[in-house]
Amino acid sequence: MESAVLQTGPLCGHDHLVEFYETEAFLVDTVCTFAVPALRGGDAAIVVATPAHREVFERALAEAGIDMRAAGREGRYLALDARETLARFMVGGAPDRAHFRAAVGSVMTSAAHDGRRIRAYGEMVALLWDDGDVASALALEDLWNELAHDHEFTLLCAYPLSAFEDPASAAAFQRICEQHTKVIPSEGYSLLDDPLERSRAVARLQQESAALQGEVQRLRAEQEILAELAYVDSLTGLGNRRAFDLHLEREWALTLRDGIDSFVVVADLDRFKCLNDTHGHAAGDAVLRQFALALRAAARGTDVVARLGGDEFGVLLIRGDKRAAHAFMVRLGDTMAEWAWPVQARIGVSLGHASLQESASPAKALHRADLEMFARKRETAPSAG
Repeated sequence: MESAVLQTGPLCGHDHLVEFYETEAFLVDTVCTFAVPALRGGDAAIVVATPAHREVFERALAEAGIDMRAAGREGRYLALDARETLARFMVGGAPDRAHFRAAVGSVMTSAAHDGRRIRAYGEMVALLWDDGDVASALALEDLWNELAHDHEFTLLCAYPLSAFEDPASAAAFQRICEQHTKVIPSEGYSLLDDPLERSRAVARLQQESAALQGEVQRLRAEQEILAELAYVDSLTGLGNRRAFDLHLEREWALTLRDGIDSFVVVADLDRFKCLNDTHGHAAGDAVLRQFALALRAAARGTDVVARLGGDEFGVLLIRGDKRAAHAFMVRLGDTMAEWAWPVQARIGVSLGHASLQESASPAKALHRADLEMFARKRETAPSAG
């Protein structure tokens, strides 16, 4: 009679069970309980496991009264090395359907001799999971299910519960449960004697799993927001220096590839320190936000505008020549002249620009634009304060 571990209802020829175990002893008990009825009844058992696990499984089966030598001699007990079997059908780092059927299907045919029914235990999926290859583990579970269309067998898979401690594994855990017809819970649930308590425990597990998935989704959303904020200047809403550098590197590479120039412009406010000292930092922040709007208004929709730090801003004029750079500067001057600024102060701007096509690197282009901007600022220094 089968133990409480496998009291999940009667097994049929195409059942695909999965166990999540906490201890090796629990795994050995489940595998032994799973295989004994087949071997006692003259049917076949296939064990695809590591050498260490095969040794303890066979010892447990012998202690349960199974004549292992006779079962092996009669072809009713077949033991395969999990790692070697896995290597026979992994192609290009993924399970190959044709090779899998050739490697495992032939074993099924041999075990089913004389109409024997088959119970198979495999831990190749657990090895893949342990290797960090979750996608291949899930794909192999699907291949086992496909094989059941051609061969009648009952399959038991097992994963250590510790493999799912990472909250990010919740979706994969759910997928594994969906790929199997029955799930054998871990020790804490299986050792409950009262069926009602077991049902309640499993319901709690499902509820916790759903809550965990919700928490994972919430954390992922927060991570996406944080990742986005890492490239945004919080004061102006423009891209920050990190975002600008990435755009600059990409556009410089495209300029070299396509032979179509782009320009980088550096803009620095004049007399900004004096404004901060006179009117306070709140007023200075208001001016920075207003200047960010002016830059956006002067730039084209395809251009990139960013705050590089302090009162220095960068504009990447995508696919623009010197005339485009000049036109941008004119539009910026007109916009600044027309707008009402947050404080009554003489707001000026010094600009420098450089061609990406004529620069040896993105950093060189930005440096050239900086040098020109500082040269312009020195020209206005007597009145800048």
